[in-house]
Amino acid sequence: MQPTAVPFSQMFREHPALGPYGALARYKAGQVICTPGDEIDRFGLVVKGLLRSESDTANGAGLCDAYFQQDDLFPEFLYFTGRRQYSYALIAAQASQVFWVPARLFEAALEQDANLMYALLLYICKRGLKNQMLLNCGHYQTIRQRVAYWLVGMNELADGAEFLLPGSQTVLANTLQVSRSSLNQELKRMEQQGYFRLKGRQLKVLDCRGLQCLL
Repeated sequence: MQPTAVPFSQMFREHPALGPYGALARYKAGQVICTPGDEIDRFGLVVKGLLRSESDTANGAGLCDAYFQQDDLFPEFLYFTGRRQYSYALIAAQASQVFWVPARLFEAALEQDANLMYALLLYICKRGLKNQMLLNCGHYQTIRQRVAYWLVGMNELADGAEFLLPGSQTVLANTLQVSRSSLNQELKRMEQQGYFRLKGRQLKVLDCRGLQCLL
């Protein structure tokens, strides 16, 4: 089967067995969407904004586990590994919109539509690659190396095309486990040195080989 040219997020919202039965919900920044123990009876797709999953630590503090950005699906890893309850709190990190579809309809659509199933597999593979890439970033000592490794990986996933930065530099700093101020300074230096071009949140890698040489 050839890869579909239609992104999974688009198929999810426009699929005849899903789209008409979905519901768009809007959330304010800081609003709690789900809490640990809540039943998973629907799938959500981030249409706009940014969500974060948060788990409690031993001392009661909240620990951010992951972010869900535009076009991200959730909670597919929990649901398809047999969990039917949320193990984390889901919070709107920014004003956000989520397209919700009943889980039973999504499962039925996957069983009946091989293209939708294949698009989901491609999406999950890319998410897995991103997660592995972020884990590997922590092996590098300097901020420049972490940024370079992340950029090389994102450039490969985007096939050399432009891609969107996360919702804010704070999100990217948390993702790379560096301070926001240090990240901002390094990004400015690396852009001036011609490694990439940044316009708003759109980033285009210009010197992938140069980035690889930093690692």
